[in-house]
Amino acid sequence: MTPEEKINKQVDRWDLYAKLAPTCFLAAATLLISTGVIDFKMAFYVGIGIFAGTAVTWWFWTIYTIKHLVKTLNRATKNLENVRGEFVLIADDIKEYKRDTE
Repeated sequence: MTPEEKINKQVDRWDLYAKLAPTCFLAAATLLISTGVIDFKMAFYVGIGIFAGTAVTWWFWTIYTIKHLVKTLNRATKNLENVRGEFVLIADDIKEYKRDTE
């Protein structure tokens, strides 16, 4: 699996997590608070903890992904510079050929 495919899969997982985690937390917290298992303050602190863990994990994942994108863009830029250089050489060869055939 290429790094691009891995990143795409990770983005899909983050998207799913972003949709499911808050919904599941709110449903579980509501159920636990309404049955008296925990109070609102406890649910609040658990939610803050989950949010903090998610934020830190997402931050490091974002830094990794940006690093990969920068490497990819730099490689693409170098390749385009090489292609441009080859086009200049081809253009010079064509000009020289035209002069020789005239």
